[in-house]
Amino acid sequence: MSINRGNIALVIGMLVAGTANTVITKYQDRACVKNCDNPDPKTHEHFEQPIWQTLNMFMGETLCLVAASIFAFLAEKYGRARWADLILDDEEDDILAVVESDGLISSTPAHGHRHGNGHAAPLKKKKLEGPLVLLLWLPTLCDMTASTLMNVGLIYCAASVYQMLRGALVIFTGLLSVIFLGRKLLAYEWFALFTIVAGIATVGLASVITPATKDLVGNAEPDSDEAIQAAKAFLGIFLVLFAQIFTATQFVVEEKFLSGYQIAPLRAVGFEGLFGTITVLVAMPILHFTIGTSHPGSYFDLNAGWEQIKTYPQIWIPAIVMLFSISSFNFFGISVTKTICATSRSTIDSCRTLFIWAISLYLGWEKFIPLQVLGFALLVYGTFVFNGVIEPHVCRPPKAVHPDENRPLLNPNA
Repeated sequence: MSINRGNIALVIGMLVAGTANTVITKYQDRACVKNCDNPDPKTHEHFEQPIWQTLNMFMGETLCLVAASIFAFLAEKYGRARWADLILDDEEDDILAVVESDGLISSTPAHGHRHGNGHAAPLKKKKLEGPLVLLLWLPTLCDMTASTLMNVGLIYCAASVYQMLRGALVIFTGLLSVIFLGRKLLAYEWFALFTIVAGIATVGLASVITPATKDLVGNAEPDSDEAIQAAKAFLGIFLVLFAQIFTATQFVVEEKFLSGYQIAPLRAVGFEGLFGTITVLVAMPILHFTIGTSHPGSYFDLNAGWEQIKTYPQIWIPAIVMLFSISSFNFFGISVTKTICATSRSTIDSCRTLFIWAISLYLGWEKFIPLQVLGFALLVYGTFVFNGVIEPHVCRPPKAVHPDENRPLLNPNA
């Protein structure tokens, strides 16, 4: 595949939008909303409304429906163009899982039988339209749970650590695929998973031993209780890792129930965004009156969250930007997968983690921890091996008879 300006623009767009998603969310988490004039930073209270952030994410995804409608109109008026694959229901399109949602996991080929020559005969797919679109609500519930847990986890851990920990998605998806989808992982894939586990453990250990986060003004917190800081870091790590189980479940649900259907990728993202928005809007008042009213200022206090959002520009302005960065990331991500290749997304995502890390260090949000570098290196190596970007030095994969025979199980884009 030749590199052209269009592909470069797509990659840059994906990197910028994907980096913005995490950085903007962390910026909101650091926004002071109470006792901000007190010279003692320990008394400052910051924006902690993960449910509002989840709603913001789904609203951004819903914009993809608008984009899909525009592209459909242009395709009908001026004829099918290269980008029309984003909104036209091709039979080779698999259901795409919305993750974070600032990324997509490309599902494996639809289940089919293999002929004697090893080639898979694709099954005739039914269009996912009308009432059948409601099937997307199942993975949306998993996405909503995972996103909310990750938003809470991001409050307690550094942005770079958060992004690295999301690489654990490969582990849980691989294991759940073996258990529920009957997949068989080859020796090199197990080797890759163990390498990723080692990387995740190293990153987590580095974060707990030496908390990377700094206070709002960019100074370290030498007077704070180290045990409390370590406990918060551990809680953040646990929540982010726990959330990956729900994201992996989302992948398995889509593969199990939706692999026989076809839908345009951008429309799939938009519908999951729409269903997620509706679900969160229904859940918010229920959580407010059952939990929020008895715990003022908590995650579930609907009134407190709304007052903070509309009062502080450092919250509502990033929220508006986030709407477009989320939708843009999904658009660029789908485009990269279609015009370049699916495995390239894991490479691009590793660059995104580096950008988030560099920005956090530059802004003084984090401290540089050498052990974290080792963990990140192990994580990237394991992910690249699992996705077939590079060949492992041990447990080499067998030579494929057919080009798609050793197709990666998934492409993590967290």
